[in-house]
Parts: sequence; C-alpha cells; structure tokens
Amino acid sequence: MDEATAALFPDGFDESALGLVPSGWGTQSIYDISTVIYGAPFSSKRFNTELVGSPLIRIRDLKDEKPGIFTDEVHPKGYMTQPGDIIVGMDGEFRAYVWAGGPAWLNQRVCVFRPLPGFSHAFVLFSIRPLLAAVEASETATTVIHLGKNDIDRFRVVRPTNKVLNAFNDVVTPLYRQIVEGKQMAANLATLRDTLLPRLISGRLRLPETEAVVA
Repeated sequence: MDEATAALFPDGFDESALGLVPSGWGTQSIYDISTVIYGAPFSSKRFNTELVGSPLIRIRDLKDEKPGIFTDEVHPKGYMTQPGDIIVGMDGEFRAYVWAGGPAWLNQRVCVFRPLPGFSHAFVLFSIRPLLAAVEASETATTVIHLGKNDIDRFRVVRPTNKVLNAFNDVVTPLYRQIVEGKQMAANLATLRDTLLPRLISGRLRLPETEAVVA
C-alpha cells in the first residue's frame, strides 16, 4: 500500500472483547453499525404467480435474485428491499447476499442489514460474513438450522478509527456499486437473450428485426 494508507494503521495491538485489535481500535455491537430489518409474515393465501401486486423475497429467491411469487398484500410491518441491500436468509444456511434485483417485499425468516450513517454497505457486509459463518458452524440440528434474533444480538464487530473507516469507504464503496450495477446488467442481458434466442432459432425473428426488439 502507499505511504499515506500505511500511516493510517497503528504499530501495535490492544486487548479487546474479541482478542487483540490494532491500537486505538475497539469493538461494537452490530447495532452500532447497522439496523437489522426482519421480514414480515405475509399471508401465503395471497401469494400468486400472475404478477399481481409486488414480488416477495423468500430464502429460495436469494441466489438467483428472481422472486418466484407475488403478493397483493401490503403488510404494516413490511419492508421493500432496494438494489444494494444486504439480505440474509435465516434458515438452512446463513449467507449475506448483495441484492441486485428490483424492489420487492421481504418475507419472514429473511432479514436486511442496513448500514447506519458513516458506515458503508461493504463494511457491514464484510463484518457480518464471519459472524454468520461462526453461527452456522456452531449449529447442530437433525433437520434445518436456524438463525435467530438472539444470535444476531450477540454479534460484535471490530471498529477501526474514523480515518481508516473513511479511507476504506472511499475505496470500496465505488466497487460495491459496480458489483450491483454489473449484476443488474447481467440480469438484463440474460432476459434479452431468453427473449430473442427462441424466436431467432424458430425463424419467427430475422436478424435485421432484432434491433427494433432490443430498442
């Protein structure tokens, strides 16, 4: 690293609740760096696949970022996710996903870690990943393991100095934004491919016509 960046870091370590940390750094609760928003219990009777209402994110939808169901319910405790949100499934496996899909309701057993002012999405993301992995590794069950609020309440993270935190945010935030935009572009191209390719193969669409379809 360059000299200016290296100068941000101390040359010693101090004891903390999490073990040795760089001198001048500390530890904080997860709630000091983020707000944790839990999904609402939407009624399954109002689920539909006819695109009525708004999409609803379930755990199974996190990997491909394509909600499989919609709901016309507007739950009073509902949270509408946005691109860039950090979403975690609370059953089976505990992974932190960077959501790049469109706005969608958050279903129960799924939660969002939303950074507080002064903290970036990337800082929160990399802070919770090892904590989630530790909980998953410690869980034993004959069926499905579960992440609970009590587990999240115990999350503590290493807190660097403001200078280090700000320098990290300046470097990583643009990269995080590029990740979200890149995933959105890939999804759009995949949709375009799936729309055009069957028509081209079947002969229903000629190459000169594709420009108009794309437009």
